[in-house]
Amino acid sequence: MNKEKNTEINDENEENYIVVGMSLGMSIGIAIGSAIGFATNNVGICMCLGVSIGMCIGMTIGATIKRDNKNK
Repeated sequence: MNKEKNTEINDENEENYIVVGMSLGMSIGIAIGSAIGFATNNVGICMCLGVSIGMCIGMTIGATIKRDNKNK
């Protein structure tokens, strides 16, 4: 029973890395997308693209952190 609790806690911590990575990626993506959008006079599309690209990059970073922690 104790090992099951530890496994559940580890699974929750690993999922948090992906969530944190996704959040940071979306925040950075919307900032960069807004800047590019203001420069090209097309804010709406650039913000959407920035958020989606940032989310994908953030998920990749979160999964990489998760994988690195499993190897330790």
